[in-house]
Amino acid sequence: MSEQALPDLVDALRWRWKPAVLIAACIFAGALLYVSTLPAQYDGQAVIAISPRPDAPSAGADTVRVGAPKFVSFVEAPKTAAQVSAEVGESRATLEESVNATVPVDTGNVAITVRHPDPQRAAVIANVYARRVLEFAAKDPLLSAQLVAQAIPPTQPAAPPRRLLQAASLIVAVLVGIAVSLLLERGRPRLRSWRDIARATGYPILGRIPRSRILRARPTEAFSDPVTGAAFRTLRANLEPQIRERKIRVLLVTSPGKAEGKTTVSALLAESLGRLGMSVLLVDADLRRPRLAPLAQVDGRPGLSDILRDRVPLERGVHPGWSTDLDLLPTAADPEAGDLLARRFADVMEEAKRKYDIVVIDSPPLLGTDDTRALAPIADGVLIVVAAGSVASPVNEAILAVESLKAPLLGIIGNRIKEARSLYYSS
Repeated sequence: MSEQALPDLVDALRWRWKPAVLIAACIFAGALLYVSTLPAQYDGQAVIAISPRPDAPSAGADTVRVGAPKFVSFVEAPKTAAQVSAEVGESRATLEESVNATVPVDTGNVAITVRHPDPQRAAVIANVYARRVLEFAAKDPLLSAQLVAQAIPPTQPAAPPRRLLQAASLIVAVLVGIAVSLLLERGRPRLRSWRDIARATGYPILGRIPRSRILRARPTEAFSDPVTGAAFRTLRANLEPQIRERKIRVLLVTSPGKAEGKTTVSALLAESLGRLGMSVLLVDADLRRPRLAPLAQVDGRPGLSDILRDRVPLERGVHPGWSTDLDLLPTAADPEAGDLLARRFADVMEEAKRKYDIVVIDSPPLLGTDDTRALAPIADGVLIVVAAGSVASPVNEAILAVESLKAPLLGIIGNRIKEARSLYYSS
């Protein structure tokens, strides 16, 4: 077993325990139901003692040891089954399957066991076999037989071994559940931590944004939370060298799919840059599902869609932000989003660059629409927001899309990362 096998198993069970438990429970319940339907089988047992005949001086203990097996063979012989069948009314095949004779170790006894669904019939048939053995022994010149334990109807079933079957079914159910969790995790691996994201993408993780109630309830006040504020300051610090070296004026923030948190990340990244004294314009370029206006509690009109349609100039679409040196360009939904962005967005960005130090674009997701493909070439740098728990394949597909556009992908921002909590602030 490789060193990574055990951690992979633990991760699979940690993240896929619900389907594993569900499947294991279904298998175990089905096995219990099946075991409960199995008919009870009862063992009737008669014991015959074999001993040397008193009138046979040459017979002794060795004679019993050597001769006892022939009584076993007699009990299990088809001819004997046919004779007993005629007497008890059971088929010969049934008797051959249900009768068993043994010689316990270090004894001269022959134990005749008959298994039957009816305890009364099990005892009756065992006693009939015992009588046949006595008749057979009466003709033996060296050995005699005596019935020492008559079969009586058993009160407890001998089979099936329900407890054993139930325990085995539980073990099988658990193993199948574990196997399913591993298959699910390997078939559609999810990126659970920032390390998973870095390993899967091959790009640096520029920011690790923690799960936070304030991000969900009051994102514009996120910098009042020490942990969240520290996470965005770290993101800003990691971006600053690239912004200066590459002279980045337009940052595009996107994600592989929806609900990754890119709008919130874009907004707080823009705020963090504004806190450095830069004049920042935050643009909502997601004309299909605009989110900036409700986040900032401003009106989406006039906004970007109106500017793209030449209804208003840039100045009229811009709203003051919730933080110093931050302006907002929200938008309302527009059914012609793709065409509008392709025709006019580059011109709007050129005008914005003349008025602001840096423009942060909250763009549509990369997968599902072609809007971002029209926006990415305009940007000086692209950031992809990946939420913890995302499936790996769409993330890699999004990265390939950016690379195919020759857009400068600066790195990845991990969102809702559980490991991101600072020990300094949590102590």
